[in-house]
Amino acid sequence: MRFTTTRFTTERLKAARRPLAAALVSLLAAGSLALGTGGARADVLGTMEVAPRTGADTDGMYLTTSGPCPDNAPNIIMTVKGKGFEATPEGLGVVGNSPVTTYNVAPNGGLIVPLTLTMRDYASQAGFTELQGRYDFTLTCRTAFNPTSLGDFTASIWFTSNTRYQDTEPVTVTATTTKLTASPVTPVVQGTSVKLTAAVTPATATGIVRFLDGTTQLGSPVTVSAGTATLSTSSLAVGTHSLKAEFTPADPAVYGPSVSGPLSYTVKIKPPAVVTAAKITGTVRSGSTVTCSVSFSGATSVSYAWLKDGTVISGATAKTRTISGTEYQHKLACRATGKNTTGSTTSTSPSVTVALGPALAVVTRPSISGIHKVGYRQTAKPGSWKPAATSYSYVWKRDGRAITGATKSTYTPTRSDRGHKLTVTVTAKRGGYANGRATSVSVTIA
Repeated sequence: MRFTTTRFTTERLKAARRPLAAALVSLLAAGSLALGTGGARADVLGTMEVAPRTGADTDGMYLTTSGPCPDNAPNIIMTVKGKGFEATPEGLGVVGNSPVTTYNVAPNGGLIVPLTLTMRDYASQAGFTELQGRYDFTLTCRTAFNPTSLGDFTASIWFTSNTRYQDTEPVTVTATTTKLTASPVTPVVQGTSVKLTAAVTPATATGIVRFLDGTTQLGSPVTVSAGTATLSTSSLAVGTHSLKAEFTPADPAVYGPSVSGPLSYTVKIKPPAVVTAAKITGTVRSGSTVTCSVSFSGATSVSYAWLKDGTVISGATAKTRTISGTEYQHKLACRATGKNTTGSTTSTSPSVTVALGPALAVVTRPSISGIHKVGYRQTAKPGSWKPAATSYSYVWKRDGRAITGATKSTYTPTRSDRGHKLTVTVTAKRGGYANGRATSVSVTIA
């Protein structure tokens, strides 16, 4: 594949490496990858520039040669040697036998060659996990099928840790250690002033210490004096913290950085305190939804209970509830309990007498069924109501006036009703609610 620029971002390099990696795997599977592990080696033609110059073990890299391959060398391979790759004396192949024309050309005429995988990938292939020290890359200019080198380009990188590399040889620095202690000892109550002390060795190391709560910095960095840095804080929140001290040397060429081991530190809170006492809000009557209003400080959760005449109502554990008609004229109260890891605090509201609920509302109007003639029985259909009625009463009317004694769900018209309009008024009833009333559409009796 061809690359369109001489400078690549890491992202573009990763994208470029995928097809090259796939090609490498395919060639290896077919047993046709000739890495040129035999034959005489020619003189070094020049060096290579590593990009990026510093990076991580999982970063993609590409190397740019200081000049072109000889005209009689149409192909290249590249190998790497270093700690972990000793099993392959000639070095582990990191770029397979491929035509020079595969690669982009730098302004100096050199080749821009991306590695097919990352250094972490190569370490995994070789069966080791610790990248350390110097690693040497050799790009060999050669013919397609003759492993004899027609000239080499070389470059080196140094891993300063298992995950970080640079293209310059590191300067030897003095290692440091940092130890963190805290006073008073854990656990403490929220708001307590906690003194953190970082001891840096050797004591001659100069620099600053950052105190960390997880990844969050506590206060400002503190200058190390005679191997010690201290910080006092009262801002630790409730819970278990992982505290660390991170030392940064004033001169990284002389002393190395260090981080303390994590220090587990627990801050507890007092039992919750009532800020606003519990009370029932909303209209306290049958059918209404009411709320147990309360507030606590220091509570991590709040639970609720409702009481009828001082006795807990089974299953009523939500902050809000709809009052049942059976609670009419009874005393209703709510109880809230604030909880945290330390304890709990309860607040009970004053009792309130449940008032009569609103009148039942008609949903479907009452009606009269039957043959509307003298001598034929008329039947009242009560309609439907919200909430549902549990009983009904009836009043039959002739031309809007009540008919004496006509108070059942049925009525048989007499000759006195002939030619008159007949209606029925239904009264819907339910315990705890005011009665609802509705009148049917009139019918004319023939």
